[in-house]
Amino acid sequence: MRFIETIKIENGIAHNLDLHLERASKTCFHHFGVRTVLPFDKIINEIRSSHNEGIYKLRIIYAGKIEHYTIEKYQPKIVKSLKIVDGGNIDYSFKYEDRLPLNKLLDLRGDCDDIIIIKDGFVTDTSFSNLVFSLEEQLFTPSSFLLNGIKRQRLLRDGKIKEKEIKMEDLNKYSNIFLINSMLDYSIGYFDAMTSG
Repeated sequence: MRFIETIKIENGIAHNLDLHLERASKTCFHHFGVRTVLPFDKIINEIRSSHNEGIYKLRIIYAGKIEHYTIEKYQPKIVKSLKIVDGGNIDYSFKYEDRLPLNKLLDLRGDCDDIIIIKDGFVTDTSFSNLVFSLEEQLFTPSSFLLNGIKRQRLLRDGKIKEKEIKMEDLNKYSNIFLINSMLDYSIGYFDAMTSG
Protein backbone atom coordinates (compact mmCIF):
# COMPACT_ATOMS: atom_id res chain seq x y z
CA MET A 1 0.00 0.00 0.00
CA ARG A 2 1.44 3.36 -1.05
CA PHE A 3 0.40 6.97 -0.58
CA ILE A 4 0.84 10.31 -2.34
CA GLU A 5 1.55 13.87 -1.32
CA THR A 6 1.06 16.41 -4.09
CA ILE A 7 2.89 19.63 -3.26
CA LYS A 8 2.56 22.94 -5.06
CA ILE A 9 5.95 24.45 -5.92
CA GLU A 10 5.64 28.10 -6.94
CA ASN A 11 8.78 29.96 -7.96
CA GLY A 12 10.84 27.42 -6.04
CA ILE A 13 8.75 27.69 -2.85
CA ALA A 14 6.75 24.73 -1.48
CA HIS A 15 3.21 25.64 -0.37
CA ASN A 16 1.82 24.30 2.92
CA LEU A 17 4.80 22.02 3.52
CA ASP A 18 4.01 21.83 7.25
CA LEU A 19 0.60 20.31 6.55
CA HIS A 20 1.95 17.85 3.98
CA LEU A 21 4.56 16.64 6.48
CA GLU A 22 1.94 16.39 9.22
CA ARG A 23 -0.41 14.30 7.06
CA ALA A 24 2.37 12.01 5.80
CA SER A 25 3.57 11.43 9.39
CA LYS A 26 0.05 10.51 10.53
CA THR A 27 -0.34 8.19 7.53
CA CYS A 28 2.96 6.41 8.22
CA PHE A 29 2.06 5.90 11.87
CA HIS A 30 -1.47 4.68 11.14
CA HIS A 31 -0.55 2.20 8.41
CA PHE A 32 3.02 1.17 9.24
CA GLY A 33 3.41 1.96 12.93
CA VAL A 34 6.35 4.22 12.07
CA ARG A 35 6.88 7.56 13.78
CA THR A 36 8.77 9.61 11.22
CA VAL A 37 9.04 12.94 9.47
CA LEU A 38 9.70 12.18 5.82
CA PRO A 39 12.50 14.27 4.22
CA PHE A 40 10.34 16.19 1.74
CA ASP A 41 12.59 19.21 2.26
CA LYS A 42 15.54 17.27 0.78
CA ILE A 43 13.60 16.67 -2.44
CA ILE A 44 12.48 20.29 -2.58
CA ASN A 45 16.04 21.51 -2.16
CA GLU A 46 17.16 19.19 -4.97
CA ILE A 47 14.61 20.49 -7.48
CA ARG A 48 14.48 24.16 -6.39
CA SER A 49 17.20 25.53 -8.69
CA SER A 50 15.76 23.87 -11.80
CA HIS A 51 12.12 24.71 -10.97
CA ASN A 52 12.36 28.25 -9.60
CA GLU A 53 10.03 29.97 -12.06
CA GLY A 54 6.37 29.14 -12.49
CA ILE A 55 4.09 26.61 -10.83
CA TYR A 56 4.99 22.92 -10.61
CA LYS A 57 3.28 19.83 -9.26
CA LEU A 58 5.57 17.74 -7.05
CA ARG A 59 4.17 14.25 -6.53
CA ILE A 60 5.85 12.19 -3.80
CA ILE A 61 5.07 8.47 -3.48
CA TYR A 62 5.75 6.90 -0.09
CA ALA A 63 5.00 3.98 2.17
CA GLY A 64 6.98 3.91 5.43
CA LYS A 65 9.61 5.89 3.54
CA ILE A 66 9.83 7.91 0.30
CA GLU A 67 9.91 5.60 -2.72
CA HIS A 68 10.12 8.09 -5.60
CA TYR A 69 8.84 11.42 -6.86
CA THR A 70 7.93 13.24 -10.07
CA ILE A 71 7.69 16.93 -10.85
CA GLU A 72 5.90 18.53 -13.78
CA LYS A 73 4.61 21.89 -14.91
CA TYR A 74 1.17 22.42 -13.45
CA GLN A 75 -1.77 22.41 -15.84
CA PRO A 76 -5.05 23.04 -14.01
CA LYS A 77 -7.98 20.80 -14.82
CA ILE A 78 -10.83 22.79 -16.37
CA VAL A 79 -14.15 21.89 -14.73
CA LYS A 80 -17.34 23.53 -15.95
CA SER A 81 -19.88 20.81 -15.13
CA LEU A 82 -20.31 18.22 -12.39
CA LYS A 83 -22.53 15.16 -12.08
CA ILE A 84 -23.90 14.08 -8.72
CA VAL A 85 -23.14 10.40 -8.07
CA ASP A 86 -23.77 8.04 -5.15
CA GLY A 87 -20.44 7.02 -3.63
CA GLY A 88 -21.87 3.99 -1.83
CA ASN A 89 -19.44 2.81 0.86
CA ILE A 90 -16.35 4.47 -0.63
CA ASP A 91 -13.53 5.21 1.80
CA TYR A 92 -10.71 7.59 0.82
CA SER A 93 -9.74 8.90 4.25
CA PHE A 94 -6.05 8.63 3.33
CA LYS A 95 -4.45 9.83 0.10
CA TYR A 96 -3.88 6.41 -1.42
CA GLU A 97 -1.89 5.99 -4.61
CA ASP A 98 -4.55 3.50 -5.70
CA ARG A 99 -7.45 5.64 -6.91
CA LEU A 100 -9.49 2.80 -8.41
CA PRO A 101 -12.62 3.40 -6.26
CA LEU A 102 -12.61 7.10 -7.23
CA ASN A 103 -11.96 6.32 -10.87
CA LYS A 104 -14.90 3.91 -10.97
CA LEU A 105 -17.17 6.70 -9.75
CA LEU A 106 -15.60 9.14 -12.21
CA ASP A 107 -16.54 6.77 -15.03
CA LEU A 108 -20.19 7.63 -14.22
CA ARG A 109 -19.75 11.32 -15.11
CA GLY A 110 -21.20 11.00 -18.63
CA ASP A 111 -20.77 14.27 -20.51
CA CYS A 112 -19.79 16.19 -17.36
CA ASP A 113 -16.22 17.14 -16.49
CA ASP A 114 -16.20 15.63 -13.01
CA ILE A 115 -18.45 14.43 -10.19
CA ILE A 116 -19.79 15.40 -6.78
CA ILE A 117 -19.72 12.30 -4.57
CA ILE A 118 -22.66 11.78 -2.22
CA LYS A 119 -22.30 9.41 0.72
CA ASP A 120 -25.28 8.52 2.93
CA GLY A 121 -27.10 11.57 1.55
CA PHE A 122 -24.29 14.00 2.39
CA VAL A 123 -22.04 15.95 0.03
CA THR A 124 -18.37 14.96 0.19
CA ASP A 125 -15.80 15.77 -2.53
CA THR A 126 -15.17 15.60 -6.26
CA SER A 127 -12.88 12.91 -7.68
CA PHE A 128 -9.83 15.15 -7.14
CA SER A 129 -10.76 18.01 -4.84
CA ASN A 130 -12.58 19.20 -1.77
CA LEU A 131 -15.53 21.55 -2.17
CA VAL A 132 -16.29 25.05 -0.95
CA PHE A 133 -19.80 26.51 -1.19
CA SER A 134 -20.69 30.19 -1.11
CA LEU A 135 -23.85 31.41 0.62
CA GLU A 136 -24.27 35.18 0.67
CA GLU A 137 -20.80 36.29 1.79
CA GLN A 138 -19.84 33.15 3.69
CA LEU A 139 -17.85 30.13 2.51
CA PHE A 140 -18.53 26.59 3.75
CA THR A 141 -16.93 23.19 3.21
CA PRO A 142 -18.77 19.91 3.89
CA SER A 143 -18.10 18.31 7.26
CA SER A 144 -18.73 14.97 5.46
CA PHE A 145 -15.56 15.14 3.31
CA LEU A 146 -13.84 11.97 2.07
CA LEU A 147 -10.27 13.30 2.33
CA ASN A 148 -9.24 16.11 4.65
CA GLY A 149 -7.24 17.91 1.97
CA ILE A 150 -4.29 20.20 2.62
CA LYS A 151 -5.88 23.36 1.18
CA ARG A 152 -9.09 22.58 3.09
CA GLN A 153 -7.11 22.32 6.35
CA ARG A 154 -5.26 25.57 5.64
CA LEU A 155 -8.40 27.57 4.84
CA LEU A 156 -10.15 26.23 7.95
CA ARG A 157 -7.17 27.03 10.20
CA ASP A 158 -6.94 30.52 8.70
CA GLY A 159 -10.67 31.10 9.31
CA LYS A 160 -11.41 31.70 5.62
CA ILE A 161 -13.98 28.90 5.39
CA LYS A 162 -16.19 27.07 7.89
CA GLU A 163 -17.31 23.45 8.15
CA LYS A 164 -20.99 22.72 7.64
CA GLU A 165 -23.18 19.66 7.21
CA ILE A 166 -24.37 19.82 3.60
CA LYS A 167 -26.93 17.35 2.24
CA MET A 168 -27.58 16.68 -1.42
CA GLU A 169 -30.90 18.53 -1.27
CA ASP A 170 -29.09 21.62 0.07
CA LEU A 171 -27.00 22.13 -3.05
CA ASN A 172 -29.42 24.52 -4.77
CA LYS A 173 -29.19 26.92 -1.80
CA TYR A 174 -25.64 27.93 -2.71
CA SER A 175 -24.68 30.52 -5.29
CA ASN A 176 -21.29 29.06 -6.23
CA ILE A 177 -19.29 25.92 -5.67
CA PHE A 178 -15.49 26.02 -5.77
CA LEU A 179 -13.04 23.17 -6.16
CA ILE A 180 -9.95 23.24 -3.92
CA ASN A 181 -6.91 21.05 -3.51
CA SER A 182 -3.22 21.52 -2.75
CA MET A 183 -2.71 22.95 -6.25
CA LEU A 184 -5.97 24.85 -6.64
CA ASP A 185 -7.28 27.89 -4.77
CA TYR A 186 -10.98 28.53 -4.25
CA SER A 187 -10.69 31.81 -6.16
CA ILE A 188 -10.74 29.77 -9.40
CA GLY A 189 -12.22 26.53 -10.61
CA TYR A 190 -15.92 26.95 -9.92
CA PHE A 191 -18.28 25.27 -12.32
CA ASP A 192 -21.27 26.41 -14.33
CA ALA A 193 -23.54 23.39 -14.36
CA MET A 194 -24.53 20.43 -12.23
CA THR A 195 -26.63 17.39 -13.04
CA SER A 196 -27.89 14.58 -10.85
CA GLY A 197 -27.20 10.95 -11.60
